[in-house]
This record gives sequence, C-alpha cells and structure tokens, in this order.
Amino acid sequence: MEYGKVEEEERLTGRRETRRSLKEWLSVFAVTIILMVFIALTVLFTGNLIIRARDLSLAPPGTRYFVDGQKYEVHIFCLGDVTNSRGEKATTVLLEGGENTVESGLEGWARDAVKNKTINRYCYWDRPGMGFSENAPSPLSAGMAVDALSEALSRADESGPWILVSHGVGG
Repeated sequence: MEYGKVEEEERLTGRRETRRSLKEWLSVFAVTIILMVFIALTVLFTGNLIIRARDLSLAPPGTRYFVDGQKYEVHIFCLGDVTNSRGEKATTVLLEGGENTVESGLEGWARDAVKNKTINRYCYWDRPGMGFSENAPSPLSAGMAVDALSEALSRADESGPWILVSHGVGG
C-alpha cells in the first residue's frame, strides 16, 4: 500500500511527498529534547569532574594530621604569633564551624581580627568529612569528633590557653 501511495504521489505531483504527520513531528521533537538533555548532562558531569580534579590538586592552607590510630586525617590551620607582645604564650582562638566549614563563615572575621591585632592567633579545624578533612568511620559521634580534635591538636604541638568560638552544630 505504501509503495502504491508513493507511486501515485510521484505520478500526480512529479515528486515524492515528504510531509510528516503531527504525531511524527512530536516524536522527532521529543527525541531531540531528550538528546539535548543527555548532552547537557554529559557536559555538566564532565565539568564537575574537571573541577573536582583541579580541587584535589590544590594543597590545603594548613596541615592534615592522622588521628584515631592512623585511620583518617583531619585538617588544622593556624595563623598568627604563638607569643604576644610581652613574650608570653598567646591565647589561641579555636574556631569550630557549624553546619558549614569555618572557611565559609568565621575565618574572614578571624583573619581580620589578627590583621588589626584584636587577637594574636587563631586556629580552625575541619571536622571529619568536611572541608579538607577525610571521612571518619561511621557512625561519628560528637565525642569521637572531640577526641579527633584533641589528638590532632596534640600532634600539631598546639596547646592552650584556648578561647573556643563556635556556632550552630559546632556550639
């Protein structure tokens, strides 16, 4: 039947009819949209992988220390003088982040405070699984996080006196 239709169209119009039905056009349109979505996803996933690879090549601003029997590393960063202007051991402000890392909130305040001599020194750490720290074995409790911080500060040869500044979950 299709062959007869094509032959009749050529006989009457001199060419084969190439019109498509609405259903055919809608299916072509749907396939084109789906293909564009897959191409966009591929481009976005590739960009994400490139950015992650670049981030992994950057060194963290502080140092990472093994804790909990060499199971994982946590990141600690300190800035400022260990001694104050009188030559005494300076009080260190220890920053603990809330739901986000310290870098995204409190660090700007602390860096400005060191710059204008409001505080002599500050340190912050990234809890396990956040920022530059590795993931801890599950489940991680608040007590285990405190133990990890204590061990990391000990390995970094950081000792008090401390002033703890925290917010949110970190409080």
